Amino acid sequence: MEGVKLKDNLRKIEPSDCGMNITMPVADILRDENDHNYAKAKAAFTSLSKKGAEYEDDKIWFYTAIIEHPKIELGTGLATFHVYEPVWRAALDFTKGFRKYELATAMKFKSVYAMRFYELLNGQVKPLFVSLDGEHGLRERFGLKDKYDRVNDFKRYVLDVAKRELDEYSPYSFVAKEERAGRKVIGWTLYPVFFEDRENPALQEQARMAKVTARLQLENEVYEYLRYSFDFKTDEINKNKKALIEGQNRIPDFMGFLAELKKGARFADNPKGYVIGAIKRKLKELPPAT
Repeated sequence: MEGVKLKDNLRKIEPSDCGMNITMPVADILRDENDHNYAKAKAAFTSLSKKGAEYEDDKIWFYTAIIEHPKIELGTGLATFHVYEPVWRAALDFTKGFRKYELATAMKFKSVYAMRFYELLNGQVKPLFVSLDGEHGLRERFGLKDKYDRVNDFKRYVLDVAKRELDEYSPYSFVAKEERAGRKVIGWTLYPVFFEDRENPALQEQARMAKVTARLQLENEVYEYLRYSFDFKTDEINKNKKALIEGQNRIPDFMGFLAELKKGARFADNPKGYVIGAIKRKLKELPPAT
């Protein structure tokens, strides 16, 4: 559990019934400042616990705080907090477009709007149009339907505030181009800006590995077994490489596990789907990866 990095070091990451309990030094968020009463740390944790993460797919929608129950053990220099399991999994799930959430960056944001734009721009490489109004507009997303009626006020107190904080603290920021329909402002096109020197090196390595084919990440006997015993094609292995690599790394005796699937796969309508499904089910039975 030791040595898992979000900023300098998380001292302990322990599974709970519904997520992960995190222990970290308060000093990691004080930017080398003296704060014997932990006033700034308390404010940072309070702010982060009021900020949320939203997830939606074709089956569910949920919204939850980024962290829960922050506690500083006075005199020890340590802080603890809880991260809800879906947030933790989403933060580690690179295949769905998520990138690992950087706690140090989040704690520097003073505005919840900076957080929301961080989520929008995280990993974005192409220009992104965001409408002002409507079902998926910024007013709806940010809960501002009855606030900042004037476009100039919305830009001043939401867009400009978020951009200033992202420019100062985040690896991701944007340049906004106003879009109009006639004389009416309907939204903005956000052109992503990436500050590579601010990104956690571990994230850069994850992004690099995501581009490497499964052939170079799977053990040779696993790769060959999939090819010749289950008739997986190269592109089918690459398509499912996240589950296969995670299975190889986390399921004890992975080769033996694959061998046990051989009989069931023989009678399945979709043998390859049966194998991948079995791997995913087994991974869900294991404690969350840290």
